[in-house]
Amino acid sequence: MISDFLHFRSKVPIRSKVPRRTLLFLPVSSLMIGLLSPQAALSAQANKGEPIYQQKCVACHTIGAGRLVGPDLKGVNAKRDHDWLVRWIVEPDKMLAEGDALAKQISQEYNNIPMPNLGVTNAEAEDILAYIEAKSAGASEPTPQPSGEPAASTQGEAAATQKRRESALSSEKGVEIYQKICSACHTIGKGNLTGPDLKGVTSRRDPNWLLRWIQMPDQMLAEGDSQAIELMEKHKNFQMPNYALSEAQARDILEHIAVESGEGELFAKAIEKKPASNSTDDANSDPAIGKELYLGQKSFANGGPACITCHRNTEIGGLGGGTLGPDLTKVFSRYGGKRGLSSVLLSVPFPTMQGIFLKQTLEKEEIAHLNAYFESTNSLEEEPVNFLFIVIGIGIGFLGFVMSYILIHLIWRKRLTGVRIPLVGR
Repeated sequence: MISDFLHFRSKVPIRSKVPRRTLLFLPVSSLMIGLLSPQAALSAQANKGEPIYQQKCVACHTIGAGRLVGPDLKGVNAKRDHDWLVRWIVEPDKMLAEGDALAKQISQEYNNIPMPNLGVTNAEAEDILAYIEAKSAGASEPTPQPSGEPAASTQGEAAATQKRRESALSSEKGVEIYQKICSACHTIGKGNLTGPDLKGVTSRRDPNWLLRWIQMPDQMLAEGDSQAIELMEKHKNFQMPNYALSEAQARDILEHIAVESGEGELFAKAIEKKPASNSTDDANSDPAIGKELYLGQKSFANGGPACITCHRNTEIGGLGGGTLGPDLTKVFSRYGGKRGLSSVLLSVPFPTMQGIFLKQTLEKEEIAHLNAYFESTNSLEEEPVNFLFIVIGIGIGFLGFVMSYILIHLIWRKRLTGVRIPLVGR
């Protein structure tokens, strides 16, 4: 065997002759190692990033399954600068405060709902981006399947699932809304995600409390509801978003959860069967009342200031409004109609408004009236602030003051003569 590889010559130092196949194998293997090592490192980093993503990002984002509260993150690593992404994940609040153009653009595109600072470190941000990159290379995100709970695969389980879905209480609307809004943070019988497992929740909680919690979680937290606060603290202080759902939509979601939990009949008996009311419907809204609320002619029930204090619109015209906030002429379409605008008015995601309206929340009826009023102004064009007009107005006012002062002195110039003459004579 050795003679196949070594050839001896007399009086010449020993040389090794390596077979050609070995010479070809070495560079190829080196190249493969060089290519696979970064992939292995990326895979390890992505594995570290997955639990962080599931804990802090999944409530607002998907990777290839469409936009939620925030954008779909599939391929974001190729679209944005890496260092910018790391900083945006770590300190989005500072970047918005600094006026970063891209950060402001993203915030405006997503209804000005600011991305929260979740205390992510630079290393964790790198891991999250590695996970997003790895997931972007594959298919869209699968539905999470906790270990130890295999998916239903037997014919009996499939039949039971089908039977539940065909139950009288099963609502197609509820399934659709649940999949679109709730499934990112919750499962029904497959363990906790960002939020709790919802299996059996319709029997554990009062149905009427659940209806209100689904519709206005932010308001219940602001009111100090003990169950709401307990839930938030139990799940790492992650606040359930307000999606501006109607009572009918909330009821559909709960019916779907009850049916999937095998408690459809119990839920039907527990909840009061009355026509679902939605105070944001057209029938219950009046643009005239909305205008009165906007102008301050009608006070908000909880004492908040009128919109005109900080905002203007074309319908009022002239100097009829403040300039601290933006023009509200087209605010209805800016936030995607009633649902989006209602969500903003309920959750008040703007720092300037939070100091006031988190303690002096708007009532649902008031939001309905404002929605109707803003819908009526949406067809008008926004008028930019005419700073020249303001400067001219201030100038005219100042000139008028000076002329009035001079005129008064000319008319009353001898008013002190009767006092001065005797004094001079002395």
